[in-house]
Amino acid sequence: MLNKFTLLGAIVFFILLTACCNAIPFFWDGTFFSALSLHFYHNGFNGLIAPQPLDTGGFPLFSIYLTCIWKIFGKTISVSHLAMLPLLIAIVFEYYKLARHYLSKTIIPFAMLLLLLEPTFITQATLMGYDLFLILFFLISVNALLTRNLVLFSLSITLLCLCSVRGSFFATSIFLLHIFNERKSFKQELVAYLLPLVVMLTWIIYHHQKTGWYFFSPERENTHEAILSIRMMIRQLLFTGWKIVDFGRLILWIIIISVGFVIYKKGNLTKFKSFLSLIALPLIVYAIFSIPFSNPIAHKYFVVIFLCLNIGICYILSQIENRAMRNTLFSICCISLLSGNFWLYPERYGNGWDSSLKILPFFKLKTEMDEYIMKNKIPPHEIGTQFPLIADKLYTDLNDSSYHYTNVWSGPISNFNYFLQSNVINTDIPEQIDYVKEHWILLKHERNGLVYLNLYKNPKK
Repeated sequence: MLNKFTLLGAIVFFILLTACCNAIPFFWDGTFFSALSLHFYHNGFNGLIAPQPLDTGGFPLFSIYLTCIWKIFGKTISVSHLAMLPLLIAIVFEYYKLARHYLSKTIIPFAMLLLLLEPTFITQATLMGYDLFLILFFLISVNALLTRNLVLFSLSITLLCLCSVRGSFFATSIFLLHIFNERKSFKQELVAYLLPLVVMLTWIIYHHQKTGWYFFSPERENTHEAILSIRMMIRQLLFTGWKIVDFGRLILWIIIISVGFVIYKKGNLTKFKSFLSLIALPLIVYAIFSIPFSNPIAHKYFVVIFLCLNIGICYILSQIENRAMRNTLFSICCISLLSGNFWLYPERYGNGWDSSLKILPFFKLKTEMDEYIMKNKIPPHEIGTQFPLIADKLYTDLNDSSYHYTNVWSGPISNFNYFLQSNVINTDIPEQIDYVKEHWILLKHERNGLVYLNLYKNPKK
């Protein structure tokens, strides 16, 4: 009965979260998918091939879903948030099922609490992140595999592959998980991979016929899809290590490794090996596929691993017989994850603004700054700034008319009359910011929590 109330409580939490955040616009990568959804909304699906700047080579499942919701209920931000609610409820249910497979009834409520405290997952839920699709189908696939429901497994892993290119990476990790944990039955169950294989090959061939390329877009091959040097691959590996322990997760990794070693020495290995492979294999597979390329490593890329880590830490702590020590360590884990929403690095380092709740004050500040600029009749094209502040309100707020500032990389900063700067920008050049702060005129300063926005005027204009 307690676990049913826990499950219900988690569902109510996400209903309330959706209600409270239903005015937050699309943000960060979300603007890319809202732009593609708008293209489909206004132009029809047209063979499901996106315009070149929006085409990553993957099947546009998230944008198709969002477009269909808009067609039925209307193209608004609040409707977009409501579209995420069924995904969130399904994720809660699938996470609960996975926890129930590994954990005793008394430990499951703790695992559900960690789900609500996981900073990257909660932030993605708040920001309508497209990774919610990937999380859902990953969890369904793993649960279907554990319960030997091969029909559901085949369907869910197909949808996982269609979520994004990263979805295919995680589908590969599930394939390896299947081999690792089910050596005896794997050959008989190999037929479950026929549907995803046929669907993906069909899409790849179809996409190539329509565009002339397979996996590497001509628009992106010299940027996010460029092959790195060995030196830069090592750097990507270090960044991967940083992201998976960031935002308070270092404590969880320390506990799971140290206490897990004790469990291993005692010989209690059956479930230990199973959940360890559930954490390690997706991490290893994703690292192998992502480290050679220049696409920046982000916290949200590992969110399915973080959710499995939560269940793993609960299993590890359940093996500690001393109740006081177990409760103390669990409390430390909760506090550590909660603190992750307040971790802030110097501005020259990535702060994972789409992966922790410290971003929330940004949206009110951005609205106030926009209102100040419009009230003072400053032409937006005269304002230089960077991503994500350059995002058009067509895609962030779903406005009917365009309103955006100019990408400062389009020319020397001295060419601009104004410069809009914020610590939410991860790509600012420190020397450039120091120069602006020292020599330009500060017109407007907005700060709330850990976020600030500054509007400067060029003294020579």
